[in-house]
Amino acid sequence: MAEKKTNEILEEQRRARQEFLDLKKMQQGEMEAPPKPSEVAIVPKTPKEKWDNFWFQYKWYVIAITAITVVVAVMVAQCATRTAYDYEVVLFSYTSVLDEQAENIADYIEKYAEDMNGDGEVNVQILNCSFTDSDTNSQYRYTMMTKLQVTIAGDQNAMLYITDEDAYEYLDQISDGESFLEGEPYKLGSDFYEATADDEWGELPEGLTISCRRVSGTTFDKSDEAKENYDAAQDILEKIKAEDTGTDGTAEQ
Repeated sequence: MAEKKTNEILEEQRRARQEFLDLKKMQQGEMEAPPKPSEVAIVPKTPKEKWDNFWFQYKWYVIAITAITVVVAVMVAQCATRTAYDYEVVLFSYTSVLDEQAENIADYIEKYAEDMNGDGEVNVQILNCSFTDSDTNSQYRYTMMTKLQVTIAGDQNAMLYITDEDAYEYLDQISDGESFLEGEPYKLGSDFYEATADDEWGELPEGLTISCRRVSGTTFDKSDEAKENYDAAQDILEKIKAEDTGTDGTAEQ
């Protein structure tokens, strides 16, 4: 036992002398210094160590890629499920109309419309720009008017306009020279009001008319898409005039 202890002491002394000699050689440049501890690669061995090492180095890349993937997936899903509208119809009146009532208008117009985009369905979107003229909420009025102006300026699919008398006069004055809306407004009759009446919210405001916007002489004049939409809108308007009846059973003009 004593002999084993003595051997361990001698081995420790030998190791210490060797380390001292190696250190002297490194100081004198006779031996290359070992790498710094920070430069020594620590190779993970267990699955947990490998995962921790990967997460430490690449976690921000993983988070960024995951976030981008989720956003792209949501956008693709929205595009896949988004309704492709064949027509857009502007509802502009100085009496507020609820979106639920506006949906009934879309259903009414779809009866006279055709599939324009070839998806086998007919879908009409109502761009509701209505508001109550006496409403003290000036911000809401401003929002609706801005929506109307943007549609007039750049929406080539919005050719039909449903308006009350005051709204029609407003649109009639926005263009220099020719009127913004073509011809005389067609007064919607009892068929329209019966078809769009809502069980909860009642009938739409009285005196609504429908018109088609002018394309000739406007910025849309050279657009084939605008002209195609214009022709389709005119076709819908003629069908409504032919089938819509007043209370006396005659077409209202």
